Amino acid sequence: MSTPVIDAHCHILPDRVRANLDEISQVDAWFGRCHAGASAAVASAEELVEAMDASGVDRAVCFTWPFADPALCAEGNDYLAAAVAKFPTRLVGFGCVQPLDPGAAAEVQRCARLGLRGLGEMNADAQGWSLEDVVALRPVVAECIALDFPWVLHCSEPVGHAYAGKGTATPNRIAGFAEHYEQLRIVGAHLGGGLPFYAHMPEVRALCRANLWFDTAAVPFLYDASAYRTVIDLDGADRLLVGSDHPLLRAPRYLQQLETLQLDADERTALMGGSAAALLGL
Repeated sequence: MSTPVIDAHCHILPDRVRANLDEISQVDAWFGRCHAGASAAVASAEELVEAMDASGVDRAVCFTWPFADPALCAEGNDYLAAAVAKFPTRLVGFGCVQPLDPGAAAEVQRCARLGLRGLGEMNADAQGWSLEDVVALRPVVAECIALDFPWVLHCSEPVGHAYAGKGTATPNRIAGFAEHYEQLRIVGAHLGGGLPFYAHMPEVRALCRANLWFDTAAVPFLYDASAYRTVIDLDGADRLLVGSDHPLLRAPRYLQQLETLQLDADERTALMGGSAAALLGL
């Protein structure tokens, strides 16, 4: 049986949030920065599955948004759980919590009871916490390790052009986070802000092969397609997850880019979904 095609990074939003983008933008600055204007890209679970059908994607890993307000996080978690229940063979849900909230660890437990499979897309800049604040993060990280919940972590490159959503979770900080929480499985979104390129350094290569994976969300906006080949060669195809950042970008754009690479059969299987399936136990 062929490996299912998995999109490892998609966003869907609750009905109330999609219907009130301006209102949510006023109470959540990061959300507003990324959803400003009438052309803001948002999607429901049903719209995502429709897009998956059109592009040949079998399963998608879904997040809502890294809201600063714990109540909005919980509302998103409820929406994700309902979406997964409606499309159990198509969608995998990752919840989100506000680590600074005293009830965050309990919300992680609730996410597990709801059938969610990890946390994501966690974003320190958006939510106002620090990657180095081990005291604040300890309860949530400990609960995730106990539940075998991976994190998808928003990452940003320290150079290049400015854009809405570019933050301060740069490779040096992601590396420090991964080293400190060596039992936590971490997916560095957006190619980890460029962290896998540092795997020319043996100690960084060892770290990337320990508890780090990287997804391709928004890569066409940031890098040439040659970046995929570099990550595969330095870190291994099993550490690269193809994720579209839907609805910001769509899966076909990535699948077309992959066709330009000289992939062997094992690399192709890994990128099309094998890496994500292994990480998530699908």
